[in-house]
This record gives sequence, C-alpha cells and structure tokens, in this order.
Amino acid sequence: MPGAAVSKSVTSKPTTVATKAEVAKLPARGKQKLAAPPAVAVFGMIYIDSTTGKEKIFDGASWVPHDNTVDSYYASRKAPAKTAASMVQTDVCTDGDPACTPSGAHGGPGTNPAGHYAFACSVCHKVGGRVSFAKNGPAFGAGLPAPTFDATAKTCSNIACHAVSGTFSYYVYDWGLEDYVLTTISYGGGAPRPTSSWFSTGAAGCTACHDDPPRSGSTGSNVWHSGNHGNQGPTGDRNQCQFCHPDAYSPGNGIGNTITNPALHANGVANVQATFTSACFTCH
Repeated sequence: MPGAAVSKSVTSKPTTVATKAEVAKLPARGKQKLAAPPAVAVFGMIYIDSTTGKEKIFDGASWVPHDNTVDSYYASRKAPAKTAASMVQTDVCTDGDPACTPSGAHGGPGTNPAGHYAFACSVCHKVGGRVSFAKNGPAFGAGLPAPTFDATAKTCSNIACHAVSGTFSYYVYDWGLEDYVLTTISYGGGAPRPTSSWFSTGAAGCTACHDDPPRSGSTGSNVWHSGNHGNQGPTGDRNQCQFCHPDAYSPGNGIGNTITNPALHANGVANVQATFTSACFTCH
C-alpha cells in the first residue's frame, strides 16, 4: 500500500520535498500519524506526532503548526528583507570573442547585478557579432518554433526555456470525502511569450519571461492563480505571489511580480513555500 511505504521511510532527518518519482509513493490521504516526520512530503501534507498528538502541516519547506498558533509562529520568524533582481542595460561581452557585439541584453557572470542568471552568452547564443541562437542550447525546444530576435523591438520570441510548464502535487481538503487528498495539476503550456526589451532597466517582473501568473494547463484547477484565492480579491494578501513563492516580491503594485532570487527560476521546479495563516486551514 502507498501509505505503508511512506510510514516505513520515516526518519529524524529534515523532510525534503518529494521528487516527481517519489510523489507516486505518497499516500492518497494527507494526514499521517507517525513517530517522526515523513522523509519526503509535498505542500499541504499533515503530520500528527504520535507521541505528543500535535498536528503540523508542510508549508513547502518545513513543518509548521496546523492550528491558530501558526500566526504567531510566522510572526516570530521575521522574513529577511527582499531586494529585486534587476534586469539592466549593460554593454558586456563575457565569452572572450573579439567579434562579439553586445546587444545591451544580459549582464554576464561577475557583473552586478548578475543579469540573466549569470549565464555566459554562449549558453544560448552563437557568439559571432550578432544575435543568433545555438541550436544545441536551451533556447531551442523540441516541437517549438525556432527562437527569434526582433532587432527593432529588441525582444526575443519562442525561447524554449521561457515555456513554463510542468506538474505540481499537493494535498488539499476534499469536502466530499472530508479528508485531505493528494492532487496533481498541470500548469503552463502554449507558446513562450516574447521577452521584454533587452534594453529595459529596473526590476524584471514575471512577464519579462512568462505569463503572470503562468497559464493553466490541461487540468486548469489552480485556483491560487485565479485572482480569488483564499476568498480574497486580486490585490488581497493571499493572491500575491510572495504568499506562496519565496522568490517573489511586490514592491509597489500590491501583486507580487518581481523576481528576488534568480536561483529559484529556470530550475525546472515549482518552488512553493506558503506563509500559512490560520484562515488557510479551511482548505489546507
């Protein structure tokens, strides 16, 4: 039984987020009464300490109280101030090719700010004095149109690594079953959106690379991106990106749209770490 497999794998080591392969071994029901936290978990799993009877929920990174004390729990853990990761115009060429003509696009490794995740130009481009894409680089994707650069608008289109898509697994309360159930949904899909101009300055928001928020896939059930998550409107706290994503920030418009940690982007993982409130526990 799937539940038995997880029970046998409990350990005193810190819980890690389940990989795609490990998700298949998770129990269908999210409440687990165990002597120690599960070795792997996904967002929303509930662990009941069989010794103390205390109930905790996995917030995507750690186990937190699954009761109204969660409000004071997060208040006591003051989050560090966030700084936007800027995308700025910079004339640099990092590949050592004297024929390279900088386009004002990405800052390169060692520059401050780091620019496009500190990738060298040659990761995506042929380096030969004009903007062109290397066919063995991540800009090309199977089944996608070839990437292009608009020299007038200074934007790129059909960049495969900007095609945000995948699956995300989590536990959510099922009112019919009156239990927490494992759910897997798809997200993203469709043609990659054109980038912002590579001569832009200032913070690079979500729409610099992909939709804000990423489009629903075949499942289309990701209510948290609907603008009405948590029974609030689009500008409510529970609809701001940073409510669930540790690398997001909303410096002025009330909706998280700014990258703060480039290492958590373009990494093939949906990094979700919610700051739960006691109001969340009608669904989680």
